[in-house]
Amino acid sequence: MSAAVERPTAARSGPGRHARAVLIAVIGLYLVSETALAPFLPQLFAELFDVHDPSATGFYLWVCRIVGLAALPLWGLAARRWPLHKLVLTGLCGAAVLDLSLGLAPSYAAFTVLSAASVATNAALLLAYPAFINEHVRHAEQNTHPDQARIAGVCSIVVVFHLATVVATMTGAGVLALPEPRVGISAFALLDVVLAVLIVRVLGRLPAEQPTGEDAAEEAPAGRPRRRRLWLLLLAQAALIGVAFDAASTVVRPFFTQLATDMGSGAVGAAVLFFLPSVAALVALVAVRRVHNRLGDRLLPIGLLLAAAGLACQYVASGLPALAAGRVLFGLGLGFGQVAVELVMFRATGTRGPAFTAVETVRSVGLIAAPLVAAAAVSRELALPLLIAAVLMVCASLLATIRPDRRDRRDRSAEAPSDRTPPPDRVPPVTGTAVPATTAEPTAAGHTATTAPVPAPRRAPAEETHA
Repeated sequence: MSAAVERPTAARSGPGRHARAVLIAVIGLYLVSETALAPFLPQLFAELFDVHDPSATGFYLWVCRIVGLAALPLWGLAARRWPLHKLVLTGLCGAAVLDLSLGLAPSYAAFTVLSAASVATNAALLLAYPAFINEHVRHAEQNTHPDQARIAGVCSIVVVFHLATVVATMTGAGVLALPEPRVGISAFALLDVVLAVLIVRVLGRLPAEQPTGEDAAEEAPAGRPRRRRLWLLLLAQAALIGVAFDAASTVVRPFFTQLATDMGSGAVGAAVLFFLPSVAALVALVAVRRVHNRLGDRLLPIGLLLAAAGLACQYVASGLPALAAGRVLFGLGLGFGQVAVELVMFRATGTRGPAFTAVETVRSVGLIAAPLVAAAAVSRELALPLLIAAVLMVCASLLATIRPDRRDRRDRSAEAPSDRTPPPDRVPPVTGTAVPATTAEPTAAGHTATTAPVPAPRRAPAEETHA
């Protein structure tokens, strides 16, 4: 494989931009639809179904999260047989029917069942994420390293994530303010239909995807079990880092505004402090490419340690200025760390879907456990979730320093002379033709080792292999 990756010509950039626009719209819809009503569920249940028990909201969220956790790996298995854009289209069509039905739900029980089914179909929309990253890599400029293309895609997703948080909150408040909230709930079906039409018109014309990540590991020759073991280790590492990072980012959220209010911030000040890390993370995205070029793989542990330092500062803060400084430091680490975590995940999983959904399913465990851990921690001390999050970030940083591919690289280096030098009896007379100096296999970190040119031996067809 050449270190300079071949890219499509400029003539294909137009369709690539259209495909990325549609995919990021699908991702934005997924984020908004999953979170828009969450802050207003108690009011919604009271108005629509005359249900005032707070436990009804907790049960509803628990059911939806469990169903989503179960559905995601099933969509990943389906991605082994069908293209991602067809699965996303199926999810959108199912979501359109269910969103329309949600506005007609006659009772709380029916609303919960329909919502759980909607979450299961919406899980397919998450497959637009690896498809979006794949489009960035496929349409990157010539000689652009895949990591740089992935960073561009991940940064776009992170921006959409933070913007979707604001849009979702405004959307949920708007739906609740309508004279008939059921109309606002059913209106999501219209967006599903529009995006489904765009997927048919734009993504249905894309060429078949090339094997990457887990697909390359699965298609490796049967005599290379070590390559598959390495891939499984990289998947496990990416999943564990993701669990620790997601849990640390989420465990501090439920009770932070109460902590800030107790320190004298007031309601408005607590809201500003709550969103301050998101602002700092967006600022960090401006410099993430330059920082990644300078630090390389060290960006992940350094970013996570920066976030841990910010969380520790908040835990020991005795006043609002120190608390605000810790929030900014945490946000900067969050911005760099989030990009680096996603980059590690896509290096391990590729962009075809099955391994991606497996890692995302494991990461969901951290999101589900975080509120429970936070509730148990505040019973002892209101600021304790901050300390727990700092410890989790440090653990994720330590995991990021482990290199499962190190032994594999040493073994391949030891085998290189025997692998690349043909037996003397098979070397034909030198005719002046040489193999280019880029015949080495890419490492798990995405970089390519090169070797010096060697004469190109004539091989029988049965001896032809590929990296």
